[in-house]
Amino acid sequence: MSTLYVRNVPEDLYAKLQRWAAESGESLNSAILEFLEREVERKERRAEYERLLAELKTYPPYVGPPWPEDIIREDRDRGHKPEFGY
Repeated sequence: MSTLYVRNVPEDLYAKLQRWAAESGESLNSAILEFLEREVERKERRAEYERLLAELKTYPPYVGPPWPEDIIREDRDRGHKPEFGY
């Protein structure tokens, strides 16, 4: 297992971390490790989201079926006359 040293931690941040660990009933070391694991997972999920979003942008946009009004308008523009007997 590796050891990580963090230097120049501001006093107010250190105090908040100690308070946070005490409130959760953990040691400062355990609380920091839990926090780091959550943040790494969050960053990995965000990177996967960004990758999927970039992939989706490569697909052509979905157009969907034409509206009935558009089909009727196209028929009229081509000079097509309705064949029902009115």
